[in-house]
Amino acid sequence: MMRKWISIFAIAAAFLLTSTQVSAAALSFKIAPSEQHASKLEQQVQAWVDALSDQPQFQSWKRATAAIVPLGPGTHGWLVTFRLDRLPVGYMIVHATAEGGFVLGEYGTGMHPAFDANTLYSSMVRQGLFTTYAEAIKKPLHLERLYVSPVLAVWKYVAANQETYYLDAWTGEALPITDQLWQEQTKALVANVDKPALSMAKTTTAVQLKKLSAAAANQVFDPYERLPWLTKSPLSQEQIKHLPDLLDKRNQIRFTAELFRETVLFVYPAIGYHNWDNHSLFVAFDSVGTRYIPIDLLNQEGHFFD
Repeated sequence: MMRKWISIFAIAAAFLLTSTQVSAAALSFKIAPSEQHASKLEQQVQAWVDALSDQPQFQSWKRATAAIVPLGPGTHGWLVTFRLDRLPVGYMIVHATAEGGFVLGEYGTGMHPAFDANTLYSSMVRQGLFTTYAEAIKKPLHLERLYVSPVLAVWKYVAANQETYYLDAWTGEALPITDQLWQEQTKALVANVDKPALSMAKTTTAVQLKKLSAAAANQVFDPYERLPWLTKSPLSQEQIKHLPDLLDKRNQIRFTAELFRETVLFVYPAIGYHNWDNHSLFVAFDSVGTRYIPIDLLNQEGHFFD
């Protein structure tokens, strides 16, 4: 359960603005923006919102305000956060393509989206990185968003004593890693795909997504109730091709990614999917809200277990 002091959105927002790395002004527009004045990026985000907002989980996006900020230097990507009545209701990660278009990297719903200020602030206090908001604003906070892939997404925080922390982009929890481990893992991913954050430009998901052709939403389950990654072999590539069929049958599918010299294990329960235009599959995971991640990227970074 989240503690009471984390609901102070105004404080958390001000807290983020003290950061030297994440103070870039957000591009905000009301859904839906006027087509005449909207940028190409805004228009593309709006098109995806229109396609998603008929789904029950996304209906609040019709009335939401979208804020767009760059993900970080060299990524050619953006974080889109949707808010309704000043409270977050979802997010998108968007990447640019070499041809000048945009790729939907992932998206999700819930009150704790990627790189959320409230979540980060409360988590840092809980972990003792500072004790109060007053302490936090004494000096600028050295924070940087790092998004390499759906499983390599963190806040990089350099404390006053120059100690570096890597905080999970969704929970704000510190990962037990160093600069060396982060760089090693990033290079390992680069070895598989030329540009991690832009790798979708080489996959079927780079095709313009226009409409949902199928959607499924299953019940949330505890991924640790069973530990198939310890007792069974992962699903084969042939089996993964039929993942929607398995989810339609209510199979409890887990996705695991073991990273940083096997010091960190991510386990995500698959609870549904979105199929765009009959060819681009995004798997839904219960993870501090619901995240929809392209299966092409997941296949590069971990394994599925039934």
